[in-house]
Amino acid sequence: MAIMFFEDRAHAARLLAGALEPLGLSAPVVLGIPRGGVVLADVIARELGGTMDVVLARKIGAPGNPEYALGAVGEDGQVFLQPYAERVADPAYLKAEIARQMQVIRERRRRYRAVRPKEPLAGRDVVLTDDGIATGSTMEAALTAVQAEEPARVVVAVPVGPPEAVERLRQRVEVVALSTPPDFVAVGAYYRSFPQVSDDEVEKLLAAWAVE
Repeated sequence: MAIMFFEDRAHAARLLAGALEPLGLSAPVVLGIPRGGVVLADVIARELGGTMDVVLARKIGAPGNPEYALGAVGEDGQVFLQPYAERVADPAYLKAEIARQMQVIRERRRRYRAVRPKEPLAGRDVVLTDDGIATGSTMEAALTAVQAEEPARVVVAVPVGPPEAVERLRQRVEVVALSTPPDFVAVGAYYRSFPQVSDDEVEKLLAAWAVE
């Protein structure tokens, strides 16, 4: 597969919406992983005639290198650890890091749900998106939480990710991935503009859907 580059998150989202359209999803709930994934979810939901919400999951970062994922924890408290996690960090570190990330999830849930109540997923078509995946840990934790709510169909949609992470997700669910570069670097490397997304921006996007 050719390596793709995206102008920004909105551009990636429009391309993903085009790739999702042939799947015939029925008024899907498009869930973005905060914070960058929420920008994509907003665009995809509008393009597909669905609705947008968030799913909360957080990366468990390595000691001294928080961007290197040892796993992730979902909003439901379920923990997904990579096979190498306990070789990189001891149990005490992992326990503390999981607790810290759960606190971030609780705080975001407090903020976000004050703006927009949670969208029910049972029996519905769901698209789960982020601005890209690296190890896939956060997406897997989010997916576990989403599947527990028994939606009718779940599709993971991402602009970019390494082949092995995308393939692992495909063992569990339908996946639409626009680009799977074999020499994957980092998600931001495939965007010409990749600014940080703030909680305030996420709340603004959620608020727009709360009144529709």
